[in-house]
Amino acid sequence: VTGTWMASTTVPCTYVPSEGFTEQTLSWSVERDSSISTIFRRDDSGDHILLSKFRGRVSVPKHSPGDASLFIENLEMPDSGHYTCQVIWRSTDNSLITREVTTTVKVVKEVNPPSSSWDFPSSLHQS
Repeated sequence: VTGTWMASTTVPCTYVPSEGFTEQTLSWSVERDSSISTIFRRDDSGDHILLSKFRGRVSVPKHSPGDASLFIENLEMPDSGHYTCQVIWRSTDNSLITREVTTTVKVVKEVNPPSSSWDFPSSLHQS
């Protein structure tokens, strides 16, 4: 996933909800310079943003089962890294199942914004 500096991006993490399995915990961590930090954790007690530099900038959909994607706003250059989404489900027989998916995020500064974005559609011009 490539994101533009100061813009926002979504790091995808989706699954198919299945009957008999309930989501226990969902966590997002990021690996940078060979150190791993947990950004976000959702459990029975609610949503927790554990890294202060992401506070107020990240969110995960609440009421869409199967979508655990991480939305990051106001991207900063140091946000680049390997993001891992980990979901743990509990089945009806109380066993736990863990799935992880890792996505690389690269934050880039937009070098040359397309000049066309400054052209107004002709329909806006008064005739």
